[in-house]
Amino acid sequence: MATEDPRNEKRRIMRFRECAPPPADDLEATVRWLRDRELIKNLYRRYAYGVDSINFDLVRTIFHPDCVCVGTAEQGDLDDYLDGMEEALHAWDASMHFVGNQYVEIKGDEGFVESWVVGYHMEAPDSPLEHLVLGLRYQDDLVRVEDDWKIIRRETAMQWHTGTFPRPFVGPPPYPRPGKESS
Repeated sequence: MATEDPRNEKRRIMRFRECAPPPADDLEATVRWLRDRELIKNLYRRYAYGVDSINFDLVRTIFHPDCVCVGTAEQGDLDDYLDGMEEALHAWDASMHFVGNQYVEIKGDEGFVESWVVGYHMEAPDSPLEHLVLGLRYQDDLVRVEDDWKIIRRETAMQWHTGTFPRPFVGPPPYPRPGKESS
Protein backbone atom coordinates (compact mmCIF):
# COMPACT_ATOMS: atom_id res chain seq x y z
CA MET A 1 0.00 0.00 0.00
CA ALA A 2 1.32 3.43 -0.95
CA THR A 3 2.25 5.84 1.82
CA GLU A 4 0.23 9.07 2.00
CA ASP A 5 2.12 12.07 0.68
CA PRO A 6 2.45 14.53 3.63
CA ARG A 7 2.17 17.43 1.16
CA ASN A 8 -1.52 16.52 0.74
CA GLU A 9 -2.34 17.11 4.44
CA LYS A 10 -3.97 20.50 3.83
CA ARG A 11 -5.90 19.16 0.86
CA ARG A 12 -7.60 16.52 3.01
CA ILE A 13 -9.63 19.28 4.60
CA MET A 14 -11.42 19.76 1.27
CA ARG A 15 -14.94 18.33 1.46
CA PHE A 16 -16.42 18.25 -2.03
CA ARG A 17 -20.16 18.08 -1.66
CA GLU A 18 -22.61 19.41 -4.18
CA CYS A 19 -26.18 18.44 -4.94
CA ALA A 20 -27.53 17.73 -8.39
CA PRO A 21 -30.36 19.86 -9.75
CA PRO A 22 -33.90 18.52 -9.65
CA PRO A 23 -35.33 16.86 -12.76
CA ALA A 24 -35.71 19.37 -15.60
CA ASP A 25 -39.42 18.63 -15.94
CA ASP A 26 -40.08 19.63 -12.29
CA LEU A 27 -40.36 23.39 -12.80
CA GLU A 28 -41.41 24.20 -9.22
CA ALA A 29 -38.51 22.27 -7.68
CA THR A 30 -36.07 23.76 -10.20
CA VAL A 31 -37.13 27.34 -9.43
CA ARG A 32 -36.87 26.64 -5.67
CA TRP A 33 -33.40 25.08 -6.15
CA LEU A 34 -32.19 28.02 -8.25
CA ARG A 35 -33.62 30.56 -5.79
CA ASP A 36 -32.02 28.79 -2.80
CA ARG A 37 -28.64 28.67 -4.55
CA GLU A 38 -28.84 32.40 -5.38
CA LEU A 39 -29.83 33.29 -1.81
CA ILE A 40 -26.94 31.19 -0.50
CA LYS A 41 -24.39 32.69 -2.91
CA ASN A 42 -25.61 36.16 -1.95
CA LEU A 43 -24.54 35.46 1.65
CA TYR A 44 -20.93 35.39 0.52
CA ARG A 45 -21.17 38.60 -1.52
CA ARG A 46 -22.67 40.36 1.52
CA TYR A 47 -20.00 38.87 3.75
CA ALA A 48 -17.11 40.07 1.55
CA TYR A 49 -18.64 43.54 1.16
CA GLY A 50 -19.31 43.79 4.90
CA VAL A 51 -15.82 42.64 5.93
CA ASP A 52 -14.03 44.85 3.40
CA SER A 53 -16.07 47.93 4.32
CA ILE A 54 -15.82 47.01 8.04
CA ASN A 55 -19.61 46.99 8.26
CA PHE A 56 -20.16 44.27 10.81
CA ASP A 57 -23.86 45.01 11.11
CA LEU A 58 -24.05 43.71 7.54
CA VAL A 59 -21.69 40.79 8.26
CA ARG A 60 -23.89 39.66 11.15
CA THR A 61 -26.91 39.36 8.83
CA ILE A 62 -25.48 36.27 7.16
CA PHE A 63 -24.97 34.29 10.35
CA HIS A 64 -27.45 32.50 12.59
CA PRO A 65 -27.25 33.93 16.15
CA ASP A 66 -26.17 30.48 17.44
CA CYS A 67 -23.31 30.19 14.92
CA VAL A 68 -20.02 28.70 16.06
CA CYS A 69 -16.92 29.89 14.18
CA VAL A 70 -13.53 28.23 13.88
CA GLY A 71 -11.19 30.68 12.18
CA THR A 72 -7.56 30.89 11.16
CA ALA A 73 -6.57 32.47 14.48
CA GLU A 74 -9.60 32.34 16.78
CA GLN A 75 -12.69 30.31 17.47
CA GLY A 76 -15.80 30.81 19.52
CA ASP A 77 -19.33 32.05 19.47
CA LEU A 78 -20.41 34.48 16.80
CA ASP A 79 -20.17 37.71 18.78
CA ASP A 80 -16.67 37.06 20.13
CA TYR A 81 -15.44 35.83 16.76
CA LEU A 82 -16.77 38.81 14.78
CA ASP A 83 -15.65 41.32 17.43
CA GLY A 84 -12.10 39.97 17.15
CA MET A 85 -12.21 40.00 13.35
CA GLU A 86 -13.49 43.58 13.25
CA GLU A 87 -10.79 44.70 15.67
CA ALA A 88 -8.09 42.98 13.60
CA LEU A 89 -9.25 44.49 10.29
CA HIS A 90 -8.56 48.00 11.56
CA ALA A 91 -4.83 47.14 11.53
CA TRP A 92 -4.76 47.14 7.71
CA ASP A 93 -5.20 50.05 5.36
CA ALA A 94 -7.64 48.05 3.21
CA SER A 95 -8.79 44.51 2.55
CA MET A 96 -10.47 42.77 -0.36
CA HIS A 97 -12.00 39.31 -0.19
CA PHE A 98 -12.59 37.50 -3.46
CA VAL A 99 -14.92 34.48 -3.36
CA GLY A 100 -14.19 32.06 -6.17
CA ASN A 101 -15.27 28.44 -6.54
CA GLN A 102 -18.28 27.45 -4.48
CA TYR A 103 -19.76 24.02 -3.95
CA VAL A 104 -23.32 24.08 -2.64
CA GLU A 105 -25.20 21.14 -1.19
CA ILE A 106 -28.85 21.59 -0.19
CA LYS A 107 -30.83 18.94 1.67
CA GLY A 108 -34.24 20.30 2.60
CA ASP A 109 -33.75 23.10 5.13
CA GLU A 110 -30.04 22.44 5.67
CA GLY A 111 -27.05 23.06 3.48
CA PHE A 112 -23.29 22.92 3.23
CA VAL A 113 -21.11 25.32 1.27
CA GLU A 114 -17.39 25.18 0.65
CA SER A 115 -16.07 28.45 -0.77
CA TRP A 116 -12.56 29.13 -1.98
CA VAL A 117 -11.50 32.63 -0.98
CA VAL A 118 -8.51 34.90 -1.49
CA GLY A 119 -8.26 37.65 1.13
CA TYR A 120 -5.98 40.60 0.40
CA HIS A 121 -4.91 42.63 3.46
CA MET A 122 -3.06 45.75 2.40
CA GLU A 123 -0.67 47.71 4.58
CA ALA A 124 -0.58 51.50 4.55
CA PRO A 125 1.87 52.96 1.99
CA ASP A 126 4.36 53.91 4.73
CA SER A 127 4.14 50.59 6.63
CA PRO A 128 7.34 48.56 6.99
CA LEU A 129 5.24 45.37 6.91
CA GLU A 130 4.42 43.21 3.91
CA HIS A 131 0.89 42.93 2.58
CA LEU A 132 -0.86 39.73 3.66
CA VAL A 133 -2.65 37.53 1.15
CA LEU A 134 -4.53 34.48 2.42
CA GLY A 135 -5.85 31.53 0.43
CA LEU A 136 -8.77 30.17 2.44
CA ARG A 137 -11.63 27.72 2.35
CA TYR A 138 -14.84 28.53 4.19
CA GLN A 139 -16.63 25.31 5.10
CA ASP A 140 -20.08 26.36 6.26
CA ASP A 141 -23.14 24.53 7.52
CA LEU A 142 -26.31 26.48 6.74
CA VAL A 143 -29.92 26.41 7.86
CA ARG A 144 -33.03 27.85 6.30
CA VAL A 145 -34.53 30.63 8.42
CA GLU A 146 -37.98 31.48 7.13
CA ASP A 147 -37.33 32.24 3.45
CA ASP A 148 -33.59 32.93 3.77
CA TRP A 149 -30.42 31.03 4.68
CA LYS A 150 -27.97 31.61 7.55
CA ILE A 151 -24.59 30.13 8.40
CA ILE A 152 -24.89 28.09 11.62
CA ARG A 153 -21.29 26.80 11.71
CA ARG A 154 -18.20 28.13 9.95
CA GLU A 155 -14.82 26.51 9.76
CA THR A 156 -12.11 28.46 7.98
CA ALA A 157 -9.18 26.47 6.67
CA MET A 158 -6.04 28.29 5.54
CA GLN A 159 -4.53 26.77 2.42
CA TRP A 160 -1.63 29.19 1.94
CA HIS A 161 -0.48 32.73 2.63
CA THR A 162 2.07 35.30 1.55
CA GLY A 163 3.27 37.92 4.01
CA THR A 164 3.53 37.43 7.73
CA PHE A 165 0.65 35.68 9.49
CA PRO A 166 -0.40 36.57 12.06
CA ARG A 167 0.38 40.24 11.50
CA PRO A 168 3.24 41.43 13.76
CA PHE A 169 2.48 44.11 16.35
CA VAL A 170 4.55 46.19 18.73
CA GLY A 171 3.68 44.85 22.16
CA PRO A 172 1.20 42.05 22.71
CA PRO A 173 -0.82 41.25 19.59
CA PRO A 174 -4.51 42.10 19.84
CA TYR A 175 -5.47 39.15 17.64
CA PRO A 176 -5.91 36.32 18.39
CA ARG A 177 -7.11 37.35 21.81
CA PRO A 178 -5.95 35.21 24.76
CA GLY A 179 -8.21 32.22 25.31
CA LYS A 180 -9.84 32.50 21.85
CA GLU A 181 -7.16 30.80 19.73
CA SER A 182 -8.14 28.16 17.18
CA SER A 183 -6.73 24.73 17.82
